Amino acid sequence: MSSIIKESLKTSGVNYIGIVLGALFTLYLTPKYFPTGINGLYRLLLEYSAIAAVYFHFGMPSIINKYYHRVNQEGADNRGFDFFVFVCPLIVIALFATFLYFFKSKFVNLIGSDKDSQMISNYIFFLVPLILCNVYFFIFEGYSAMLGNITVINFFKNIILKIFNIASVVLYFYTRNFTFVMILVTTGYLISVIFVYLYVLKLKEFVIDLKPSLEFLRKNGLFRDFVQFLLFLSMSNLSFFLLSKVDVFFVGKFTDLSNLAYYTTATYFVTLLLVPYSAVLNISFPKIAKSYVDGRIEELNCLITNNSMYGLVLAAYIFVIIWSNLDAIYAIIPNGELYKAGKYIFLILSLGKLVDISIGSLGQLITISKWYMLTLYSSIVMSIVSIFLGYFLTSNFGIIGASSSISICICLSVAFQLFVAKYKIGIHPFSNRIIILILLVPGIIFGCMIIDKCISNMVISSAVKVTTSTILYFYIIYKYRVSEDVSYIMDKGYNVLLRK
Repeated sequence: MSSIIKESLKTSGVNYIGIVLGALFTLYLTPKYFPTGINGLYRLLLEYSAIAAVYFHFGMPSIINKYYHRVNQEGADNRGFDFFVFVCPLIVIALFATFLYFFKSKFVNLIGSDKDSQMISNYIFFLVPLILCNVYFFIFEGYSAMLGNITVINFFKNIILKIFNIASVVLYFYTRNFTFVMILVTTGYLISVIFVYLYVLKLKEFVIDLKPSLEFLRKNGLFRDFVQFLLFLSMSNLSFFLLSKVDVFFVGKFTDLSNLAYYTTATYFVTLLLVPYSAVLNISFPKIAKSYVDGRIEELNCLITNNSMYGLVLAAYIFVIIWSNLDAIYAIIPNGELYKAGKYIFLILSLGKLVDISIGSLGQLITISKWYMLTLYSSIVMSIVSIFLGYFLTSNFGIIGASSSISICICLSVAFQLFVAKYKIGIHPFSNRIIILILLVPGIIFGCMIIDKCISNMVISSAVKVTTSTILYFYIIYKYRVSEDVSYIMDKGYNVLLRK
């Protein structure tokens, strides 16, 4: 497990540098120099390109996870695998670009409100290259995870692209031309994806076979299983889009671009909870998949439980720090009195994400198990629920309704995954120590509220809250060994300090 944690720490380190740059971009530069409408449009283009990429990559990252080692083991035939993974998404993106060209006005009316339609229409075609780059970031990340190193991919996704984002705001400050902004950002994406491709090429020892072939299916006897899995991915990715991002769609459609700016700024804080969780998820999944294939259920259960508690302990800590200091954060954000409209968006979405993080790699495990079709059926049902619930709550309660709908759907989805894992695979991600965490988080938040009452100065109050919360939180986590992996990191850090 220590190798997984070490790699995840490196990846998390890169991610947190990106977070610092992202904070500069999201919390200072865009609120200060972009009008809220322009900021909302910018977020809409970036969000929709990321959303569409999840569907347009056609499930290739999951195909890499499931089949890469099977077609690259001794005696297997891998001819055509790289071709299929790299070329199929291009076909899907080309079809989308054709649709967008002929039905531009209908698409704009679908994703935006009437008063914002003209502004969106002027820049809608930037979606195509942005989607293309996001798709191949997903694919290259899948290859890198199988080959044991995702740090470089994360460096480009979380640092280089953030630098281009920051440069785009500076460009807008001097030119007041949003077209130049989108050209610069798109160029940054294209340059980054080219360098990432060269890195993956190096990892694969400069062997990427793009000759048209499907021999890897025929010679390895994978055709039926592969086609069934591909159809499953096509449907489940659409369901994932609806479950994870339908809130952004409804906010853009039923409110306006300004509200979208407030909403996506709040969701930025939520993404901070996912950094340690997503890092260990990507690194540990190949080992989890191997344990499942080999039938080592006890080892599998241990891996799942450790991942769950590691991600949840760190995510809960980040939640406590942000929530207890959110008023202070909005106070220093330019135009923070406007963006503070997203305060309770953060709370509602965070609760849903914490529930999701609590099951760790369970969703990925079910996807590669023989029970994966059950997740498809549940996803279809949950997609329908998310559409009706999102429509009703957003149209009636605005951005609060949108965030509530997505968190409710996440909780229902998690409940189903727990049921499948427990009664079909025979594992669950929880230990009794999670009770300590459930009691600890509200207790510390309540203590922070008392500190706010006693100290009127916001800066001093925040410093005291962060210091006391951190010490108390990790003391209890370590004392009761809530997460073995977090305790392992703390032991290593303590030993390094002793040696120095």
